[in-house]
Amino acid sequence: MEAASNLSTLVTIIFGLMLTDLFASVHKLIRGRSRVRWHWLPILVSWYVLAMVLKNWWGLVFEEGAGIWGSGWVFFYYAHLLLLLYLVASATLPDEIPAEGLDLREFYLDNRRQFWGLMAGVSLILLAYSLLRPAFTASTVNWAAVISNAVLGAITLSLAWTRRMSYHAVFVLLLTTLTIIEIVVKF
Repeated sequence: MEAASNLSTLVTIIFGLMLTDLFASVHKLIRGRSRVRWHWLPILVSWYVLAMVLKNWWGLVFEEGAGIWGSGWVFFYYAHLLLLLYLVASATLPDEIPAEGLDLREFYLDNRRQFWGLMAGVSLILLAYSLLRPAFTASTVNWAAVISNAVLGAITLSLAWTRRMSYHAVFVLLLTTLTIIEIVVKF
């Protein structure tokens, strides 16, 4: 196997771990459904994360292709992106359901700083890559990516900060819709 193929395999395994964690959390919620007080927003957030993970996996392994792996700096960037995406996927839903039960709304609000703070880190890494990519490749700055990643960073930081569920509902719906549109248009 050549280096690009080895790296694609590694990336696929890491994305598989993300999906495994997310699916296991959903499974535990369904199994313990009698002890769960359900709320739609954490479920939508988990679906948003699922879409984001699949979109990024497809983009890294199939869209970008072997050409991106020519630089150690690019690999260093992607390793950090994968770490943050794994932590995001792991923070999306609870790992366990306590015997006394679980309120998904309260879980979401209690963990919003961790989850959306990690998402802000993802946005920061994507923003840095958008700005630095021309230094490592023969390309120009993609200003649309720079602006969208800066806006995403601002939104995710604001979601980490506020407890207002209406604010979260609007922006999670917006982020999920935009991710779906990006998947449909891009792929």
